[in-house]
Amino acid sequence: MQIEGSGAGGDRGKTFKAVPEQPSVARFNVCGGQPPKLTSALFLAERMHLALVNLSDGSCVFTGCDSSHRPLQGHVHAYIFCECDPERDGRGEITNITVYARLGFGPQEKAALESLGRIWGPGELEVDLALQKLGRPEDFRGCALLGKSRSWVSRTPFLSTRHAKRTRAGVPKYDDSGLQKGSPEHDLLRLLGEAGFPRPLKVEPVEGTMLGGREVPWHAFLRRRERRAGKQAADGAGYGFRIEFAEAVQGPVAVGAESHFGMGGFVELWG
Repeated sequence: MQIEGSGAGGDRGKTFKAVPEQPSVARFNVCGGQPPKLTSALFLAERMHLALVNLSDGSCVFTGCDSSHRPLQGHVHAYIFCECDPERDGRGEITNITVYARLGFGPQEKAALESLGRIWGPGELEVDLALQKLGRPEDFRGCALLGKSRSWVSRTPFLSTRHAKRTRAGVPKYDDSGLQKGSPEHDLLRLLGEAGFPRPLKVEPVEGTMLGGREVPWHAFLRRRERRAGKQAADGAGYGFRIEFAEAVQGPVAVGAESHFGMGGFVELWG
């Protein structure tokens, strides 16, 4: 993989390569402060993104843009996933944060990740972090986000990027498989394919996720960032799915609007 762009220091025109030996995952434990609930994951991910951009002096791995402010292609820059460990799920608070980038973390990015110990922001946000480990997805056994499985289920709401298609008379338009074009399920399948995943054998809607011992619907999640830039969700609503592939795929699985800030995230389905 080669990316035309620039990191810090104004290396305009530099060619970036994903180095297989470089770590692509940084997983943090939330160890103090006042962590918000998983329903506010988008807010916390946005604040962490800003912190990493500043600490890395604007590395393209975190900004997602080259030195000319052109977006990198192929979704190779960082995703930030907030997690709520079911075993520590008291009231549904965020217990871990995982940063994943296909491009990998070089010395500049690792230094930023290793120096990040606290996130703060409006509304008395203050979260203390401890870097658990740097590695590759396969190094994090037991993390449902980074597992390898045939079956996956939404943990954060999928935000569709398209509107359902209808004729001028209001009749839904369908594809060859019988799905309405532009519907959330149709868009999910399209985006999974663009991300390199095989077409699932089965897709079923789910109404929410378990937090604090109860099912929380997708509309309870924050679904719009404060500093909006990039592709916006088509209708602002959130959706969830249970998907099954013919063969096991390696996580993370995350697609849709705001996926780089943790939306549209799936976890492997055990049992």
